[in-house]
Amino acid sequence: MVRLTRLNQIVKDGKSVKGSWKLTREHELQYLREGAREQVVVSGPLAGAEARGLSFRVEADSLDGDLVGKTLQLRGRWQADAENRLTFLAERRAGKPDALRLEGGWQLGPSHEILYRFEQEGLSRKSRATRLLRFSGYWDLDDDKRLTYVLDRASDSGFRFRGAFQTPSILAKEGAIRYQLGAEVSEGRRGRTVTLFGKWKLSRRLELSFEVPYAGGRARGIDFGAELGLDSKGNIAFRLLTREGEPLGVEVLFTRPFFRGDGELFARLRRSAEETAVEGGVRVRW
Repeated sequence: MVRLTRLNQIVKDGKSVKGSWKLTREHELQYLREGAREQVVVSGPLAGAEARGLSFRVEADSLDGDLVGKTLQLRGRWQADAENRLTFLAERRAGKPDALRLEGGWQLGPSHEILYRFEQEGLSRKSRATRLLRFSGYWDLDDDKRLTYVLDRASDSGFRFRGAFQTPSILAKEGAIRYQLGAEVSEGRRGRTVTLFGKWKLSRRLELSFEVPYAGGRARGIDFGAELGLDSKGNIAFRLLTREGEPLGVEVLFTRPFFRGDGELFARLRRSAEETAVEGGVRVRW
């Protein structure tokens, strides 16, 4: 009998088959037996992506065919590599995990989810079929100023993208955050921009967040630290900070129309900014 263990090891008749996992350019997952001549033990196309797993369907098997037709899941976690490509780290009993990298480009879906599309041979071997991996998580900002798509915080599974905010000034009423990626990730283009749409929220305690909508009607805010001030035109400006109080090099501008129906809050913010201008601004904690 052939099976897959929780540590991603292939076992036949109670004995481990030593080897490693590989992802081909055709997006076929393979288990290669160790030895002078690599042998494909189990293989199959990708079938799905979870917060702590990557699944595939076995279509070819050289170990008596026990696993053919079954869907198996590797255990591990996701991360983004130095070029912002989606990478799965498959757990191993000892040593480094096997890194399975999705070489193609990814995109955002209508609910701000990450989508990865790829093509494989169809069942007839004469056609090409388009497949889709959908990642369900939420957006946040980490302590290193990187935009992050969190899949599972407990296992540190998620994508931390290298880049920076596209512009030094954001107009709050536009309801968008644009983040410029710093590496080539899709269609041969450099400097791709990730755009999140949502609403800026400002509480009575001057806590600032950007609320992003997701599937199922749920929403989640990206919280920011901030320093309150005024720009050259007298608009209220929040200079954004990380959780550690480090400046992000970007400010959010709140004009009077943003506070329609709440002129009292606008006036309060103006007074606070003007009164503390000589002190260099008032810091708003998390």
